[in-house]
Amino acid sequence: MSDLVCGAELRIPGDLLYLRPVRAFVRELADNTGFNDKRVDDIELAVDEVFSNAVEHGSDGCSSQVVVRCSLTDEKMGITVSDTGRGKVSDTSWLDAWSDAVGKRTRLGTERGHGLLLARNLADEMRMESNTVGGVDVHLVIYREGRQNNKR
Repeated sequence: MSDLVCGAELRIPGDLLYLRPVRAFVRELADNTGFNDKRVDDIELAVDEVFSNAVEHGSDGCSSQVVVRCSLTDEKMGITVSDTGRGKVSDTSWLDAWSDAVGKRTRLGTERGHGLLLARNLADEMRMESNTVGGVDVHLVIYREGRQNNKR
């Protein structure tokens, strides 16, 4: 088990206007803590997709927040993106798209779920669950050297 190296949190309005600062936040954190260029790119793109989904399906624009939490150990970075769910139970299209991504049922030519599928393929681990404020938490784990025991 690795020791926690550091952690950081970004609370940002739920608007795509803030996508660029979110990308810069996770990119700089990963880069400055020793991830190689490929893994930094994977982290940035996976978080881009998850944050975009959180804004689209789980926020009311600038009146709500999306929280990006990062924790780092010697071997991995954990990232959680949390939305508020627009004050209702989680958006079923968001959860359906997740179910399709997990089941590898997302297909080219369909409109939904490609971002989640991409994030799932870039991260070494990914899970999604409802949170206590009625939104969704998406948890990503990216290992410094790629997925352990995987052909990555």
